[in-house]
Amino acid sequence: MKYIPPSNPSPFATSMLPTAGQRAYVGGLIRRRRSTPQVGRPPRIARVLTENELKVPGRVLIKRRQLLQKVPLCERTILNLEKRGQFPRRFCITSRLVAWDLKEVDAWIAEQQTAARLPGVQQAHPVPRSPSR
Repeated sequence: MKYIPPSNPSPFATSMLPTAGQRAYVGGLIRRRRSTPQVGRPPRIARVLTENELKVPGRVLIKRRQLLQKVPLCERTILNLEKRGQFPRRFCITSRLVAWDLKEVDAWIAEQQTAARLPGVQQAHPVPRSPSR
């Protein structure tokens, strides 16, 4: 069966859409299609802490993105460790912002390193794979 286009073109047909620089009447308003994509704000990137900022006396707080840069765990794993008391607890700064104390996180990392180097602690060994055919 052969397709026969309608005799009166639909206003929604692709051939009726304006090309770059042409005008379109939408809802009684004249709208001009942009020739270039709209330039918005760049995505927010977490600020990386420098060595000088880390040496400031007093408390240094880090946000979630900075914590994820420092600790190679996913958010869910960190939350589970916090609930079990095996990771430094977060605290609320505002109703939508939580932070961790950098000193506590560094102490946790150092504790994990020393525990991994103890002779009595079993290290994770790779699972032997069967040879591929």
